[in-house]
Amino acid sequence: MYPGRLLARRSDQELAAGVAALAFVYVSELVLPAGLPRAAMASLGWLGFALGALGGCARAALVAHRRERLPWALLGAGVVAWAFGQMVRAAFLIAALRPPTPSVADGAALAAAVLFGCGFVAFLRGQRLAVYALVLDAGAVTLAMVGLLAFVIQDLFTAGMRMDPLATSVALLYTLLYAAATGAALSALFAVPLDQPRRAFVALFAGVGLTAVAYGLSLSGWAQGSFAAGSPVDLFWMAGMFGISLAPTFWIEDRASRVSPRYSRPLMQIARMALPAVVAVVAAVLLVASENRPTQDLVNASVALLTIVLAARAAVALYANWRLGELEGRRARQFEALYEVGLAAAGERSLDELLKLVVEQATGLSRCDGAMLALAEPGRGFVIRALFKGSMPRLRDSVGEPLRGISLEALETRDLVVADRYADHPHSTAALHDVIRSALAIPLVAHGEVIGTLAMYSAGPRRFSADTRRLVRLYAAQAAIAIANTRLLEETHRLATNDDLTGALNRRVLVDRLETEVHEATRHGDIFAVVLCDVDGLKTVNDSAGHLAGNEVLVKVATDLRVSVRAEDVVARFGGDEFVLLLPRTGLLPAQALVARVAQRLRGERYHWAGREHAVPRVSFGIAWFPEDGRTADALLAAADARMYEDKARAREGRAGATGAD
Repeated sequence: MYPGRLLARRSDQELAAGVAALAFVYVSELVLPAGLPRAAMASLGWLGFALGALGGCARAALVAHRRERLPWALLGAGVVAWAFGQMVRAAFLIAALRPPTPSVADGAALAAAVLFGCGFVAFLRGQRLAVYALVLDAGAVTLAMVGLLAFVIQDLFTAGMRMDPLATSVALLYTLLYAAATGAALSALFAVPLDQPRRAFVALFAGVGLTAVAYGLSLSGWAQGSFAAGSPVDLFWMAGMFGISLAPTFWIEDRASRVSPRYSRPLMQIARMALPAVVAVVAAVLLVASENRPTQDLVNASVALLTIVLAARAAVALYANWRLGELEGRRARQFEALYEVGLAAAGERSLDELLKLVVEQATGLSRCDGAMLALAEPGRGFVIRALFKGSMPRLRDSVGEPLRGISLEALETRDLVVADRYADHPHSTAALHDVIRSALAIPLVAHGEVIGTLAMYSAGPRRFSADTRRLVRLYAAQAAIAIANTRLLEETHRLATNDDLTGALNRRVLVDRLETEVHEATRHGDIFAVVLCDVDGLKTVNDSAGHLAGNEVLVKVATDLRVSVRAEDVVARFGGDEFVLLLPRTGLLPAQALVARVAQRLRGERYHWAGREHAVPRVSFGIAWFPEDGRTADALLAAADARMYEDKARAREGRAGATGAD
């Protein structure tokens, strides 16, 4: 690999420069004579790496969004506090004086550990369970360190605790706080979502961890006042600040690249419990090793408290797993709703069945209690077509009514409308303020056209999350396509079976139904009637008033026929001005009575032309019966046609006779 490619990224360049600087400063310390020169070189190294870490945190804070700035600001403040404490301590080293205990340097360095811990908590804002786990992890590490130090104190610090308990306690506090900050860093590292890079958190963990190691190694020297520059501790301090300085660069690069890391999910899930497991093992070893030792009581107390903390940590993990299971179950139900609607789009459901499915699945998707759907109807605007009350029985039955409520705003904006407080929304329905607490409304858009609206209601107060809003948008888009396709399919079926002008069945369907009726009546010995109807003067209307007026006559005749017959009867348009009625299980007298009623109704019909109302032309009727007039469809239609012409002839003779009498 070429050097140019090896150092192509800024993080690679900073890493190489930092390692070279670490080696240079540490070798210089070893070469320089002890005392002032070595202390001066150590202080320059501490300050230089601290300034690098501070600059990195400032750069990350400037690049970050507002919500992401706080963690880097806290880490930068921790670096400033640490650098100030080290510079004060360096001044005492250069002057060959022992600093007082406690001093300003101690306060600043200890405050830095607290600020680092707060920075890791800030990284997890919005992840409440992860914050709880971090606090418990930091507490577990602290208690384990207390037990470990209590076990070691008997050999190393018994004299120090007798001679200068305050200085020794401050030295111990360094180790405890930085160990807690390291535990917090590791907990934050494992809390990062699996689909996000974590190089920055690894660098922060390494940086704070190396700083904690440095304070642990210098524990004896600080407690006894014998600390001096030029030891390996200096290298750990500088490396710690160097790790913190690399973290912002890693974070900025990963944020810009948007490359998803390839972690083993099972391995990462196991690793998340690594810290509590290690702490538990350390506690068990201490409990056994401290038996019959002078500090046994202190170790036992630490382990007892640690057990409580670990139990709480396990409870948080179990609760998090339960929450995860609930979330996965809810998502499964939500995707099931999307699947059902998508499946319905390719199925043969009727429109009413589909609308019922859409409102029912919408409540499960949004975790609401009720839903309403309205569709655009020609000449009527938007009309409520489906309502699902769910657990809201007080929702008023409004199917068939014009659209009202927050859905009107969804139509105006063509966007999702969220009413976390339904009663405060300007378009809310006052009568439902006691029933609905929160609501969502979204337009249904198919092929660029708003075909309806979908509203979801909650009986309790809700704050709809971004995930819920995103799923509702996806669901509405899919539901709109399903509804549009179903409407188109129903219209296609209607045009294939119905006459486009009058809405009556067409000739092909009539012939099929008539042949089926002949077959069934032959098998069961039933009777039925066939009535052929002809509008006598339609050609005259078309020639004088135009085809629009003629179409109006045909529509009125077809409407009166449909209104007059039973639900099981068939009304079909047989030709241009001819209609056929198929009357199952109907004899001579009932058929004649039906024809009389239809003729009476038609005599009162009018059509509009030239600014005036005109009487609908007379309709001639011919009736044939099965099996008397034939046992085939053609024979029955021929018999009905012959009788219809007889009726037409009688009508002409009647008009001629009336003219002669005049």
